[in-house]
Amino acid sequence: MDENFEHKIRKAIEGEKNEYSSSIEKLSDMLSKSWVSPPVHISFEEIYEKAQTSKVISFNKPLLYTLASVAAILIGAFSFIVLQNSKVTPVKTEFGISITKIIGKGYLFSPDSEKLLALNEGESVGSGQILKTEQDSKLFLNIAKGEGMILEESTELEIMKEGKQSFRLRNGSILVHLHKNLKKDEFRIITETGLVEVRGTKFEVREKPKEGTIVSVLEGRVAAKSSSEPNRGEQVLEPGQKIRLEAKGFQRTFLTSAEQKELGFKFSELQVDEIPRNSEKSFSNKDDLFNEYQRLERVILSNGERLEGVIVDMDENFMYLQTLEKEIKIQRDSVMEVIQLR
Repeated sequence: MDENFEHKIRKAIEGEKNEYSSSIEKLSDMLSKSWVSPPVHISFEEIYEKAQTSKVISFNKPLLYTLASVAAILIGAFSFIVLQNSKVTPVKTEFGISITKIIGKGYLFSPDSEKLLALNEGESVGSGQILKTEQDSKLFLNIAKGEGMILEESTELEIMKEGKQSFRLRNGSILVHLHKNLKKDEFRIITETGLVEVRGTKFEVREKPKEGTIVSVLEGRVAAKSSSEPNRGEQVLEPGQKIRLEAKGFQRTFLTSAEQKELGFKFSELQVDEIPRNSEKSFSNKDDLFNEYQRLERVILSNGERLEGVIVDMDENFMYLQTLEKEIKIQRDSVMEVIQLR
């Protein structure tokens, strides 16, 4: 009799309909609710009286063990469901530009207020804010993976609201290092006299009231455009070149060996995360290539050969051109001319 009873209980737990199914369902419903009732203030005499009148129902051992098993199973299942539902989905927090290092003193303020707030290493800053360094001070910024910047002394830099990769250099000097394998079409520096858009990796921008904007390129390529002569188009600078943008126009020159050495020493302080480049990347047509890099160029070699693509990197000896099929390496001394098609 007892074995038959336990067998039916197990079947009811497994979902089979029998005379005990409704009882199992009620037990499950009861276990899913809180068993704890709010405490009621009653006297000891009342508690004792209730205890004396309470009836205790005795069960034989097989039935007791079976009900205990049922309760344990249901409690375990209910606890698992509660724990699963109580898990909190992680909130993804997007931080702004972070301050990685401070030499001297750095400050933060907004265009609406000249009140300076002292910056600390590890803090984050965002769009619409202005960073400021004192004399003999430097701020090191981590903009994003593979993107770093140094604000040199007596510099004011505004983070534009258009995006974290747009900046206005109000005064002073900044060093920008973008990993050569990054897409750089969205990174730009706005000054009083011009616009600097990145086509390369390591460059310096200086803004002085009486000097205008001076852009110096150590590695890669940078496009500069004078705000006073927008119709003349952008001037693309290569390594070892610089340009001065003034209200009356611009002037291009070469960096002296001393200037290149000094610039190289400055950039030795600014390291960014390594990002690998896929040299086997290919594109189905020129429109796809243009959409990826936002430009298209023609390289004319000394032997008369003409190549079309995008110059993705450049060093002292080689130029790296991304074509439709793959990336190719070209000796720089074999390049006669570079024409920007788009």
